[in-house]
Amino acid sequence: MSCRALWLIVLTTPVIVAQPLRPLARVGVFAGYGANLYTAQFRQLPGIANCCPGFDGGRGTGVMTSLIAEYPWLPYAWLSGQLGYVSLSGELAEQEGIGNVALIDAQGDTVVQEAEVEHVLRASVSAAVADIGISSRFFGRFSIRVGTNVAVLLSRRFRQYEQLVSPEEFVFAREGSRRRNEYEGDIPKAPFALLGVGFSVGYTLPIGRTWELVPTFHYTFSLTNLSSVPWKPSALRLGISILRTLLPPPAPMRDTVYRRDTTVIAVAGLSQEELALEGRQMRTDTLAIGDRPLYRTTVVERWQRRIPKVSLLRPTVQIVLPDTATTLLVEELEQEEAFPLLPYVFFPEGSAELERTRMHLLTPAEGKNFRTETLPMQTLQVYYHLLNIVGERLQRFPAAELTVTGCVSNVGVELGNRELAQRRAEAVRDYLIRVWRIEPRRIRVQARLLPSVPSNPETPEGQEENRRVELSSSIPDILAPVFLTETGYVVTPETLLVRSTVEAENSIALWELTVSHGEHTLFSKVGTGSPPQEVAVYAVPAILSRGDYPIRAELRVVDATHNQGKASSELSFRRLSLRQKRSERIGNERRERFALTLFEYDKATLAQEHQRILSLVRQRIQPNTRVVIKGYTDRTGDPVYNRKLAEQRCRNVWQGLNLRATVPEIHAIGSDVLLYPNELPEGRAYSRTVHIELITPVD
Repeated sequence: MSCRALWLIVLTTPVIVAQPLRPLARVGVFAGYGANLYTAQFRQLPGIANCCPGFDGGRGTGVMTSLIAEYPWLPYAWLSGQLGYVSLSGELAEQEGIGNVALIDAQGDTVVQEAEVEHVLRASVSAAVADIGISSRFFGRFSIRVGTNVAVLLSRRFRQYEQLVSPEEFVFAREGSRRRNEYEGDIPKAPFALLGVGFSVGYTLPIGRTWELVPTFHYTFSLTNLSSVPWKPSALRLGISILRTLLPPPAPMRDTVYRRDTTVIAVAGLSQEELALEGRQMRTDTLAIGDRPLYRTTVVERWQRRIPKVSLLRPTVQIVLPDTATTLLVEELEQEEAFPLLPYVFFPEGSAELERTRMHLLTPAEGKNFRTETLPMQTLQVYYHLLNIVGERLQRFPAAELTVTGCVSNVGVELGNRELAQRRAEAVRDYLIRVWRIEPRRIRVQARLLPSVPSNPETPEGQEENRRVELSSSIPDILAPVFLTETGYVVTPETLLVRSTVEAENSIALWELTVSHGEHTLFSKVGTGSPPQEVAVYAVPAILSRGDYPIRAELRVVDATHNQGKASSELSFRRLSLRQKRSERIGNERRERFALTLFEYDKATLAQEHQRILSLVRQRIQPNTRVVIKGYTDRTGDPVYNRKLAEQRCRNVWQGLNLRATVPEIHAIGSDVLLYPNELPEGRAYSRTVHIELITPVD
């Protein structure tokens, strides 16, 4: 619902008393004539022969014209600019007695007698001048100006000669003239432009309201030589300026009338009241009061007053099971798992220090108490004891030999650094010798640049995976999987689905989804925009086994107006311990899990190490064994492509098992679930895996 209000405001400005107008600018022209003065200290121009003992000055006459523009800066100072033309031509002359010389008299006879000559150098120089400075007026009509200028040379010609001064009526015998050694051309090494300073004084004679006639005395001195020798021109001009002052038009009187119409509406999403202008129409009528214009403006405005309205924001969230499941079961089982050994030791960039890796390193005393079977059933924790497991097995199999191959990423500081690869391999060898007392002859050390099967060397992750030491053995037992047995829990199904919807009048800016069991978090993610309609959540057995309280999902959303909405949902499950199953005579199962790693990057081909594990798996399968194969990848690449790659690896594993009488369960998970931290090279390597789970009923 809205209401309308109309009111009228009339504002009239008072009549303004006329005041002196502040000038906008002053423009005009200048023309002057006067003397050109040279200060010099040279005997000849560069590269031009001259017998003169030295020129020390000269003079000439010239004109100067320019355009003038001045702008007010301070109350008593104006910025002044001039652009014009100046003639700097003049003559340098120096007399010299040259002793006896051959001359011809008026009768044509050749005589030898003393003579006096005048060395003359005439310069024809003109320039286009740009001048900027500051001018000021004082005592009413007197003005003064100082500035700096740049004179771009337009002409730079010279002419030089020797003029016979005495005796008169004689000519040089060789030239037959009273002049000799004549030469003309461009002044050598003349600059492109001259830099100078200027000073002028004038007296202002007003002509009417805006015109002025200003007789001016102007002096300019060049700071730059006309050539590479000391030769500076200056100009003294007496001239006249004709200036016009530009004034703003008289300030008009104004009268303004406002008419405003306001509508009040409620708007969803506003945090506070707003007043907005929807439209404006203006009409101006021109009147006159005396010789001054009066502008009467009528303004009609339409305003909208917006007040906050509570907007709709209703999220929902629900935890459901996949279509194939009806009950979530957390079951305690006795299970055995084969942990494959990743035969790589990854090093930091540029380092060969084993202590800087993530390997668990032992002292010789600690090595005596090490037992592989006591390791935790965690893949990465088993991997971090790789060197200790290998050391223990080398002691158990004295005929076995080990090959240790050092590699580098072959980029950056490791480019072509085979010596670093050698030191990495030696660091692994020295640890096995020092802690596990392995005879040096049983360990072969070699070095190369990239591994024989490298990861992608163009990406930072691939480069990190290539900075490694590879282990290989003469017998498979040294690097065979580690078998560990424990009593643990499994969850069926392994994945829960969290579905969410949001009903909102405004766009969603932020959402946060959390799935938890008690104080422990199963899943947590924050995003922008609308939340995903469905999210797959891995039901972690180690968390769900801690109590019978339900799984809880919470969804929090924030819309574009900062309104918040929350929703939650719970899912109960059944937990069965071994004691319950025995007392209730519920069938039990034996679960065995095997993992195949060391898949080449972006390939599904089975390696020789995989065939040995598959041979072991075939021996464990009974007629009533249920075979579940799950394929995973690391985070690299597109999720859809990763699922296809994982499925192909699973099918290759099934074909390798060659169990035609059994129907497999294949789950291609890809990178939808990351088993291990993919920030680590070993985490990515172990994520590129296929899990084979054997579920066999037992009495």
